[in-house]
Amino acid sequence: MRSNRQLIIDAQAADNIWSYLDEDAGLDDTPSIISLDRLEAESDSLRQRNAPLGVIIRAGEKQGEDIHRVAPFLDMLQVVALEFPIYRNGRSFSSARILRQELCFAGEIRATGDVLHDQWQAMARCGINAFEIDAKISLDEFTQALGELSDAYQPAADQQRGILWRRHGP
Repeated sequence: MRSNRQLIIDAQAADNIWSYLDEDAGLDDTPSIISLDRLEAESDSLRQRNAPLGVIIRAGEKQGEDIHRVAPFLDMLQVVALEFPIYRNGRSFSSARILRQELCFAGEIRATGDVLHDQWQAMARCGINAFEIDAKISLDEFTQALGELSDAYQPAADQQRGILWRRHGP
């Protein structure tokens, strides 16, 4: 993580023990986040590894990487980092919901990249519980943003169904 970023996990400031590794970087015994391609290519040897492992799912190129490709490896992952390459690219919202609801991933889902104030609450509703945000933002500002909107318009990975369901009854 870049030095001008901070990590918030479950609405608490956290030390970032993870390193994002380039494709050709060697793996040592430190917690590492690797690409999906590398995870697929080296899965047999990675299963033998004794250090925490994470993967980053890229959303920026064409259609982005399909989150379903990570399913066979979820048992060996502690972190799935979802890339938000630019504020108007929302593919990772869907990936977070799929991870939590369809794939039942209980580990850390981390938002990285262009992670903006007005999207934090929606990200959390979709199942993201870790956020790499600008280091200048206070924890108070972050937690207030999570509660800015009291109602939602659609269901997500959380328990809130949405305002339209209340209007039309159960």
